[in-house]
Amino acid sequence: MSAAAKKIVKGFLDSDVFVNLEEFDNYIHKDLRMHWHASSGYREFNYDDYYRLCQSTASSYESMRSEVTHLIGDKKEVVARFTVYVRTNENPREEIPVGDFISIFKLENNQIIEVYQSSHLSQD
Repeated sequence: MSAAAKKIVKGFLDSDVFVNLEEFDNYIHKDLRMHWHASSGYREFNYDDYYRLCQSTASSYESMRSEVTHLIGDKKEVVARFTVYVRTNENPREEIPVGDFISIFKLENNQIIEVYQSSHLSQD
């Protein structure tokens, strides 16, 4: 499952799920639990909370993409290190890095069911 799990996580990170919510259910399990340590503090999300976060993102950004530098898989878990870049609605010509992430994704039934994530503002 390691190769398949890495493919699913890579597909999620490469997808437009953060600006195109039609893809959300392709990757996110209904029982999602996300544990996020960000520079602004710790937050937990369930499926509905994370969907609302993605809705907010979709309304703010023209596009969002992840540049993955590390992707390590072990059975049903995948660790990824990546930087997120956005183009805002106000300035769609300029792409800016907004955060650096390290995430541990747990999968069930080929969907992401749990995430442990740490992030901070990008230094680029």
